[in-house]
Amino acid sequence: GGRGGGQSKEKQTINAVVEDMHRFCNTSGIWTSAWVLQVTVKQHDDADDDDGTLISGSKVQKAHDSRRYTVDADQLIKVTVKNLSQKANSIIKFIPTYRDENGDEEPSDAVELKSGEVHEFEPLRKNQGDEEDSWVLKDENGKDILTLHFAL
Repeated sequence: GGRGGGQSKEKQTINAVVEDMHRFCNTSGIWTSAWVLQVTVKQHDDADDDDGTLISGSKVQKAHDSRRYTVDADQLIKVTVKNLSQKANSIIKFIPTYRDENGDEEPSDAVELKSGEVHEFEPLRKNQGDEEDSWVLKDENGKDILTLHFAL
């Protein structure tokens, strides 16, 4: 039996979720938090391009507290994070902060994500020749929790 032919859509989705999942660890790989965040980065041709293209595989470099995404110029870069923590009362709180190529930061309002909730960041657009910029998730004390870098 089986449905034959390639990977099922469901399985691809599960693989994408696993690839996008960020567990919070220190440099030794010890989990520092029960938080599990699904980070999804897509690039879109323009505001009308709803589906976009997932940035994945070799275009993502992961470290314990950061990710670097290689994106194309002249695309809208949309970032969403989803709280995938198992415990129903796991609320992920962070301050989304934009960091430009000079290291200047613009914090947004604090976000609280209950289990299963999603936050979409303000879309970014990179022009040819732009330096790397980032979205930084900071805790209420201003400490960087997770940095998402975008490079061409």
